[in-house]
Amino acid sequence: MSVSFGIDLSPPPPLELGYSLTLLLKGVASFVGGYGFALLFNSSARTVLAVGLLALAANEFRLMLFDAGMALAPAAFFGALAIGLVALLLDHRLNVPRIAITVPSIIIMVPWVYAFETIVFFNRGQMLEALQTLASCSFVIGAMAMGLATPRFFSKS
Repeated sequence: MSVSFGIDLSPPPPLELGYSLTLLLKGVASFVGGYGFALLFNSSARTVLAVGLLALAANEFRLMLFDAGMALAPAAFFGALAIGLVALLLDHRLNVPRIAITVPSIIIMVPWVYAFETIVFFNRGQMLEALQTLASCSFVIGAMAMGLATPRFFSKS
C-alpha cells in the first residue's frame, strides 16, 4: 500500500504554535487517549477519569523531557516510571487491578510511528532504515517496560 500510494515518510513541517499552546494540545490529546482506552477496557467512571489524568501527567512529563533534549527511550522510561508509581497508589484506592490503570495510561506512549515506518521501510527494501527504526522502537518499548516494572520492585504485591 505504501508503494502503491507513494506514502512519504518525511515528517511534515512543524506548526508555528507557541510552546505553551503546543503543550496544552498535547495534554488534551494525552488525556483523551488515556480516557478513551480506559473506556474501551470497561473501567468505572472514577477509574476512567484517574487514567485520563495519569496519562495526561505522565505523557506531558515524557514530552517535556524529550523537548528538553533527553533521548526518547530514557524519557519514555521516566514517563512509564511515573505511571507505575502512581498506579501503586491508585490500585488499592480505586479497588481495581494495577494493570487496569497502567495499560490504558501507557498505550499512548507506544512509538507507533516507528513501528509503521519499520513496516514501510521493510516493504520498500530499505533494510538499513528499517533496522534503525526497529531498533528505536524496540528501545522505547523496552524502556517503557522497565519503567513500569521498576515500581514493582518496591511494592509487596
